[in-house]
Amino acid sequence: MIPSFWGPEAAEKLWITFGVSRVALVATDVGERLAAHVAAPDPHGSQAASAAELAALRGTPGGLATLDDRGRVPADQLPVLTPKFLDWIAVTAAPYGATGDGVTDDTAAIQAAINAAGIGGVVYFPRGVYCISAPLDLPRGVTLTGSHSNLMVGPGMGKTDYPCYIQALPSFTTGAMITIIGEADGTHPAINGEQRLYNIMLDGSQVKSGNLDGIYAKGNVQNVVLRDVCIRDMPNNGIITGRNTAGELPYSWRLHSVMVDNSHSNGYVFERNTDLTMIDCQAIGCWAVGFKISNCANSTFIGCRAEWTGSHGMHFTGAWGNWPGSGSATVSACSTDRCGQDGVRIDATGNGPFIINALMTRRDGRNGGPGGGKFAGLALLNRAPVVVTGLTCYVGTDDAGTAGTSPEYGLRVASARDVTVVGAYLHGATAGVLQEGTTERIRLTAITTVAGNNYAENRVQSAA
Repeated sequence: MIPSFWGPEAAEKLWITFGVSRVALVATDVGERLAAHVAAPDPHGSQAASAAELAALRGTPGGLATLDDRGRVPADQLPVLTPKFLDWIAVTAAPYGATGDGVTDDTAAIQAAINAAGIGGVVYFPRGVYCISAPLDLPRGVTLTGSHSNLMVGPGMGKTDYPCYIQALPSFTTGAMITIIGEADGTHPAINGEQRLYNIMLDGSQVKSGNLDGIYAKGNVQNVVLRDVCIRDMPNNGIITGRNTAGELPYSWRLHSVMVDNSHSNGYVFERNTDLTMIDCQAIGCWAVGFKISNCANSTFIGCRAEWTGSHGMHFTGAWGNWPGSGSATVSACSTDRCGQDGVRIDATGNGPFIINALMTRRDGRNGGPGGGKFAGLALLNRAPVVVTGLTCYVGTDDAGTAGTSPEYGLRVASARDVTVVGAYLHGATAGVLQEGTTERIRLTAITTVAGNNYAENRVQSAA
């Protein structure tokens, strides 16, 4: 066989000289190679297929795929592989047959694919809009993954662009789009967990009334991971957890790059989710609280953001307690902007210290527009110890210069104890710092305070 080479399209032959010897190489025919590769029964074979043979292979699994009217390779044309090679199930493949056309109710098809996946299985959503009318119940160890999650909507990016999400039909008004249940109720196990959600979006924009949540987990549900997930326009909460009949709650969850956009209640609601980790999670435009965190011992929040919420941006509340597994939270490099009430509020009880590092707040305390209301960038209002290093609060108005200057205070400390703030720039419309009520052991060191609008220059530096 004459050796071949890959080269410029016009080149047909290449001569190579070795001293007194010359060797000729002919150009590779890419089409012939592809045809031979597809048609050969042996993947390493070299027998080329005839035109008729190639035509017979078109549109068949492992043959020459043909694209559908939306430019996708149909699931039934994908190679047929055994589970040891591929544990993925496409919801559009037979026998499941979800359409993703934005009209058909795909609930039964998607749930059938989820049930068939088994522990360690992956359920894949090709590009499309998958409508559902009832909760998708996730068994343990199942992964849901899509092709893309729209984390924001901006100029030239409408809510119908990038059609790759699960959408609640208008009749789906109560419950949650995805449920994970840890309770021995005859259908679910007493201990559930290890679910994964990747590159997927849940959309509730078509539901005009009711109390539909995005994700609801109940009971003993452990080690759930969400990455690159968007939940938008939910009539109720984005993600919420609850107790089972034994009083157990989900714990040890990990969320990375999760967006809750415009939920009509809270963004994230976690109670006693011990060892909770949230990294680069956002709550934008939620009508109530962005992050409502109650008694989540040993929890970590890194680079999270709350913006334009109706109530507090981040609210740490409840009796964190002094039980053997107790503890508080670490909040690092998080930010808030234009939240309706406090940017970050801590009114929890207990002896576990909250650690706050590099918190940036601005324009919070809108209070419906005019400002006031004693709201602050950071409000410490109860007995839990709090240690803060590196805190900034800056006032402002809405982007168009409308509404009043807010927040009223950069830092508000009321009926609190064991508060240490080291290094802060605190700007409030009325004052940089407000202390009120009975407080104990409050230490503010290296603090700059400013009052007035964002053009104010009356900075006051505290003693080092």
